[in-house]
Amino acid sequence: MRIEDLGKRATFLIPSIKVYNSKYSKKRQSVAKIIHNFLNKPFNGYTCASGNIYGYFSKEANDEYDELREFRVAFKEDEKRAKVPQLQEFLALLCKDIGEECIYLECGEDVMLVYP
Repeated sequence: MRIEDLGKRATFLIPSIKVYNSKYSKKRQSVAKIIHNFLNKPFNGYTCASGNIYGYFSKEANDEYDELREFRVAFKEDEKRAKVPQLQEFLALLCKDIGEECIYLECGEDVMLVYP
């Protein structure tokens, strides 16, 4: 038996409706393809949850609801200083491109919102 430790996990959420429809990208590109092309380079692959995740959040006086797609990558602790900022920058640019206020991101034990 062989086991390889992949390190920590980074997880981020993108509204499902925007993942597979290029009309939500200002660049008119498939958001799924943009994410795929990015994650395959520094992270050598990723996992995308097959089902939707349902989320609620409060914005001013209203509760908002969204259906989200989850993406996961792994990074080793010694890669954190290089890969996490690279992922944050990518998500900030993606957030701006698809017109989101922010993107939810978990990196290891840290949880954050990434704004453009």
